[in-house]
Amino acid sequence: MTELFNMSPVDVYIYQILLLDLVIAVLMIAGLRFVTGVVANVNSAHELASRDNYAFGIAMAAGIISLALMLTGAVAGEPGETYLKEAVMVLSYGVLGLVLIKCGRFIQDKLLFSEMQIQAEIKQGNLAAALVDAANTIAMGLVLRAVMLWVESDTLSGLLVVLAAFVLTQVLMALVTKYRMAIYARRTEGSSLEQAFLDNKVALAIRFMGHLLGVALALTAASGIVVYDLDNLPGALAMWALVTLIFAVMVSLLAALARLIILYGVDTVEEVNTQNNIGVAAIEAAIFVAVGLFFIALFL
Repeated sequence: MTELFNMSPVDVYIYQILLLDLVIAVLMIAGLRFVTGVVANVNSAHELASRDNYAFGIAMAAGIISLALMLTGAVAGEPGETYLKEAVMVLSYGVLGLVLIKCGRFIQDKLLFSEMQIQAEIKQGNLAAALVDAANTIAMGLVLRAVMLWVESDTLSGLLVVLAAFVLTQVLMALVTKYRMAIYARRTEGSSLEQAFLDNKVALAIRFMGHLLGVALALTAASGIVVYDLDNLPGALAMWALVTLIFAVMVSLLAALARLIILYGVDTVEEVNTQNNIGVAAIEAAIFVAVGLFFIALFL
């Protein structure tokens, strides 16, 4: 029995590093509550307890998941040479994660959705807006976690690669968003997807969320194909961007094919777009996520 606990000095150091990482991660996640309130310009305690604002809670929960995903990518791999180096690197990635979450929400509010202010809608309790916000936030966390694991160095160059990946991720998420907007506009004349979200059509938001998460899951698999080349970072990033674009298109096509089979005989446009059928929307979202998971199984 004593042999089971006979740890070498190296083992003790590794466990101490893991404990240090865990403490930092918990503190960073706790700090997200403050950041979420600042982004939405509200008092988080008042929104959650007094107003029972479910939309705000969903947005905050998505931020926690996204930050946790990024932090798991940061703490994975070899421990730092010293406690200080490990703490600085984890804190750096954690602060970067908080900043990127805020930047992602700003981009979503100001550039992708010109007819609606998502954070303002969340403050008013719009669940559809909260799900849209959660979709982009969690998708960003999934992809950036994969990039952090892909980067083979805890250096400044690694942070720059994560920043570049964030920009590419936002571009791809924007393409998926514009694609969904175009599809909705073609199927529903005289209306827009943004207006539907403003009208709190939760079913549409669920389908949208599934599409973004499915694409994000597939994008994480790109790191299993593209080799991280420290000597040729621009080339590696360009190849990663190309593979992720191909994967995003494939997810959309394969999910559309699977939907025709799984939901045969169901008019998804009528059920989701018109009748706000959450059940059908959930199945569509699950199809997107399932396809994304298969990409991870096959390529990562």
